[in-house]
Amino acid sequence: MSRRPALVIVCLLAGCGDNRVTPPEPPDAACVPADPPSADCADPCFDDRGPELRMELAVADLALPPPPGGSTPVRVSLFYTVAPQEPGTWSRSDVADRMRQIVTSTDAILAQCDMHVEVEVAQVIALPARLLDIQGNEEGSFGGHPPKGTPDPDLFDYEQNERLTAESREVFEYGKTHSSKNTIDAYTIDHIVYYANQMLDEAGGLSYPPNIYHHVDDYPYRNAVLLVPEYGACGDLPGMPGTRTLAHEIGHMLLNTGGHNGAFNNLMVNGTVLTAAQCDTMAANLDALFGDAEVPDPGPPGG
Repeated sequence: MSRRPALVIVCLLAGCGDNRVTPPEPPDAACVPADPPSADCADPCFDDRGPELRMELAVADLALPPPPGGSTPVRVSLFYTVAPQEPGTWSRSDVADRMRQIVTSTDAILAQCDMHVEVEVAQVIALPARLLDIQGNEEGSFGGHPPKGTPDPDLFDYEQNERLTAESREVFEYGKTHSSKNTIDAYTIDHIVYYANQMLDEAGGLSYPPNIYHHVDDYPYRNAVLLVPEYGACGDLPGMPGTRTLAHEIGHMLLNTGGHNGAFNNLMVNGTVLTAAQCDTMAANLDALFGDAEVPDPGPPGG
């Protein structure tokens, strides 16, 4: 710090005027990704960055079979996520194959209600480690699991007025710059923790139905679901979610409930079965909540 003023004084006394050269500012140090990256893919080069597009597929690239005649489409945008480190050897065909398997396994379940997945957007996006490990709701939340014996569980969930966390909102805001406001956006995520009945737990999937996580400031970002497949090395394409996971989370969205009610083999419990009553409710909510330009505020349950 003391040398620069001394040099200036000497130069002025010598009358060197035009010969003075202002030394350049030192360049910023280049950010070199850690090699190998940390086990959780955290890296200072990427940790402050948000979602970034890595690959976009046309729907035709997925080579989906045509839906049965008379089947009702459920619009879904698929976002496969990877850590931002240099990718491995995955290709466009690898992405298409995984997405096709997700759609066909979901369609096999939704067919009970004469519904099928209609893909709107198919992308691979890079997420920093802080967004690959999502906390789904705020500490102390009930997260769609009200206390045992609650007379009206859906009304209880609604009145909790839960908010999206900053991390989930950041991911969901990206999706809504690429998909329609009334489309269900589905993201793969490395890890989910969330508060259920005020206790921290882990999840293989998570959804944000219109009536719960209700705060109006979170519209239209709540119509999203999270899926947890198996992640490998940082930057690699993750594997497949469970074959019923997306269908189960869509069930939450279209039944407009966080509940897990029904027989053991029901889709909303541990199986894949949907009842005729559930199909009727899903069809009505698909039309009422996802049929216009954006998901409306449905108000209190039963209202």
